[in-house]
Amino acid sequence: MRYRIGVAGFSHETVSFWPGVTSLDDFELTSVYGEDIIEKGRDTNSCIGGFIEVCEKEEAEMVPIVVGSGGATATVADEVYDHYVPLIVEGFRKEKDHLDGILLSLHGAMATESRTDPETDAVRALRKAVGYDIPIMVTLDLHGNKDEALLKEATAVFGFHSS
Repeated sequence: MRYRIGVAGFSHETVSFWPGVTSLDDFELTSVYGEDIIEKGRDTNSCIGGFIEVCEKEEAEMVPIVVGSGGATATVADEVYDHYVPLIVEGFRKEKDHLDGILLSLHGAMATESRTDPETDAVRALRKAVGYDIPIMVTLDLHGNKDEALLKEATAVFGFHSS
């Protein structure tokens, strides 16, 4: 049996004392959509690169949606969350009957203009969309700031460290 694994990411390290906001245009400078995720993410020292490496080694079919990343900058504009999270949630909702699991790369230290825990909010929305039969595996930076609310929605959470 060949597994079908959803792959997505929404990552930002908010630096609260940085002036201004990080806009959708800022995220779009490095964001990748659909099948381009596999080509651009392969052989990179990143969570997405690790997802791809293991999926290819295990001959799993990847269902890539979007990887939105804004680096480490100012508070994230609400429009960024409102753009990426629905893409991820709706993308996987459409595929839920044909997915064996979801790999979701987050950071763990994102804040938006109106959300203090957007990553947990995103995983909660994803869980509501796909149900509890599909495992959602989440990666977080080692110094991410999460609590048990995220653990209630994700099947498993893994800390990562890369140089």
